[in-house]
Amino acid sequence: MTMTPPKSPDSGKEAKRCVHCMLVIPPGDLVVSEYEGEELEFCCNGCVIAYKIIHGAGLADFYTKRKWTEPGTPSGVFEQRYDDEYLKKFLFDTPEGKELALLVDGVRCASCVWVIEKILSTTAGIKRARLSYSSHLLSVTFDPEQITGAEVVATVCSLGYLARPYTATAAEEIEKKNNRSLMVRFGTAAFLSMQLMGFSIALYSGEFHGIDPESRIYLQWAAFAVATPVVFYCGWPFISGGVRAIRNRAPDMDLLIALGVGASYGYSVFSLFTGGEVYFDSSAMIVTFLLVGRLFENLARRRAVAGVHRLMGLAPDTAHRVEATGDGEVATVDVASGDLARDDLIRVLPGERFPADGVVEVGGTEVDEAVVTGEPFPVMRTVGDAVTSGTMNLTTAVDVRVTGAGADSFISRMARLVEGAQTRKPPVQRLADRVSAFFVPLVLAIATSTFIGWLAMGAETSQALLNAVSVLVVACPCALGLATPTAIVVSTGRAASRGILFRGGDVLERLGKVTRASFDKTGTLTLGKPDVMGVDTVEGFTSQEVVRIAAIAEAGSRHPVARAISQEAGRMGVAVGGSGGGAENIPGRGVRIATPEGEIKVGSRDFVGQAGVDVPAWQGNETQLQAWVAKDSVVMGRIRLEDKLRPEAVSAISELKGLGLPTAILTGDSEAAGALIGETLGVDEVHARLDPEGKSRIIGEEQERGERVLMVGDGINDAVALGASTVGCAIGGATDVALETADLIMVRPDLGRIPEAIILSRRTLRVIRQNLGWAFVYNVTTLFLAVAGKLAPIHAAAAMALSSICVVGNSLRLAGKKV
Repeated sequence: MTMTPPKSPDSGKEAKRCVHCMLVIPPGDLVVSEYEGEELEFCCNGCVIAYKIIHGAGLADFYTKRKWTEPGTPSGVFEQRYDDEYLKKFLFDTPEGKELALLVDGVRCASCVWVIEKILSTTAGIKRARLSYSSHLLSVTFDPEQITGAEVVATVCSLGYLARPYTATAAEEIEKKNNRSLMVRFGTAAFLSMQLMGFSIALYSGEFHGIDPESRIYLQWAAFAVATPVVFYCGWPFISGGVRAIRNRAPDMDLLIALGVGASYGYSVFSLFTGGEVYFDSSAMIVTFLLVGRLFENLARRRAVAGVHRLMGLAPDTAHRVEATGDGEVATVDVASGDLARDDLIRVLPGERFPADGVVEVGGTEVDEAVVTGEPFPVMRTVGDAVTSGTMNLTTAVDVRVTGAGADSFISRMARLVEGAQTRKPPVQRLADRVSAFFVPLVLAIATSTFIGWLAMGAETSQALLNAVSVLVVACPCALGLATPTAIVVSTGRAASRGILFRGGDVLERLGKVTRASFDKTGTLTLGKPDVMGVDTVEGFTSQEVVRIAAIAEAGSRHPVARAISQEAGRMGVAVGGSGGGAENIPGRGVRIATPEGEIKVGSRDFVGQAGVDVPAWQGNETQLQAWVAKDSVVMGRIRLEDKLRPEAVSAISELKGLGLPTAILTGDSEAAGALIGETLGVDEVHARLDPEGKSRIIGEEQERGERVLMVGDGINDAVALGASTVGCAIGGATDVALETADLIMVRPDLGRIPEAIILSRRTLRVIRQNLGWAFVYNVTTLFLAVAGKLAPIHAAAAMALSSICVVGNSLRLAGKKV
């Protein structure tokens, strides 16, 4: 951007400006630095460093491409520093390394985005950097072995941009600022446009009934005075967007609007000085109607992300951390929840929400977990029980050892999933983007042809220009651009409020097209809380011995069977000893551990019977879970367990079949146990005695037959199958491995949410198709009318705004109470 330097009041000469930030250099602050043989003038050493970094990276084009409406860098940018200890709570793990989300102040144009992403992507250790121009949210994935979070922030700040860790509060401040700006622009445009219409009506009436020249000139100048702030202040977002599109050689819908408004306003100014007709009302009303459309878009987005804000708002801002005092006593110190770290001890009082994930260390209380599980009744949590951030302590104070705080807490992880779902594009959106990219140049060509064609047919220049302006405005593919993202944002926000989390819009689209549903049994179709029904022993061993040996191997495990065995040992009063340390878990088969007493194996019959071990051919209830126990290749006995079905399992399977989806059970249990569950639920197929690879193989075979498979599971042994399926779904209470692998997550362990999610996905796809169909029909129809001269620019703007409102309104139906 070229700025006109001000004159120095003392010397009459032009004041010196900083080469980097373009601020006027105050007397005494001048810093002269030589670069490549040229002496350059800066306002501070920070700008010198930023200039050299940008040039040194080969990005000197930044200074010719940038579009800054005002000079300067954010206050304190070069002094801003964070230490790694503070940033730890804002980091979270990804398969590629650590990820850090930052809000960046000072981003003013697409060139700012370009230079930040380029510099970061060429910095050693940074895997990926993505900066959103609209939200100023910068997501950086990096290798912590090569670069730290503090160094990432310092790199951004060294370029002259103020970076700070992303928080819900900071994001809300930016959103409020943008909303306030939009409302002020719209209010100004609406008020001035009403005044302008009064002048325009008087001018149009004068054309039919006569008007004296002086009054006509007065009204035209009044219209000019009122329309100018509407175009250049209220319409600035569109104009600046159009300029960016030209500079970056990427024509978009803002360019069409800017050209339409600019042509109408420019011709009116020309006519004002040459005595012709003026059309200031057209340019002003175009801006006003477009701002109405933006307001509705903003409303839809705010309603859609309200679920994320509610999630983040569940965790309290402060926590009571228990700390040792100098005299050997302990006291509580109030700290920000974001400052909590793993292994901190916190005290949660009755009526307070838990600020972090943790394990109860002292005391016991009833906890309201409705926000997580949907369970309306309080549950008792005592020493050793896990508690989740955002849930509420109801009865007594408890001390909790933190296991997950900040970015690692349940609330933060779920919020990130929802935000990710609203930014990942589904295939149908990528198609719409390609159409829009092709459509804009086509519309420019049609508008030019319309102008030339009407001139060739003998029309006046004003009429030909207005018809071309109508083409530019009415053909703007706003509705096409809104058709998919608005529906995705609304539906994922609606799903989040129901405890259904999609990893992306692409997952939502895939789920809407699944043709088959497969389920793990234990912990998925059943409650995952088996009870020991009996113990069978080999001669020479007692049931207490069998349970004790099994409990040694299972100590410390989170597996439902392990918990049941440990509870049975406690009920029997058996002293277990050992901690389970060094145990090897073989997913889907069992566990083994070397102890002073010998090698212990607990698991399936096939697992224990390896290497020629003789396993008794006992008869019994094969529908029960069986945990065989062996020590040093000698079978001691078996523990029989029974797991109850989830109360909603029957209705969920019935609903899925009503949606036309065949169902199957993939289980590692016996054929008899699987068949009994399958018969009770009315499942179409049962595949038993499957290890994790076997489940994945079954899914692969179904996909080879053209099926699109939904796999629902909860355990480590389901992770492979979840990853292999078309859509992998993990239900509440699932292991971390299953949660990381799944595409779809049910926060609450409720199978009834699965058909609900499928119905919502299908409805969303239907709404997207309706939106795209409407947008296409609208664009084609109104484009023909505009080319034919049947649509005035004002009507074109109103039609375009109405089109966007229709698309947004149709998408908002997805937020209704009923799916």
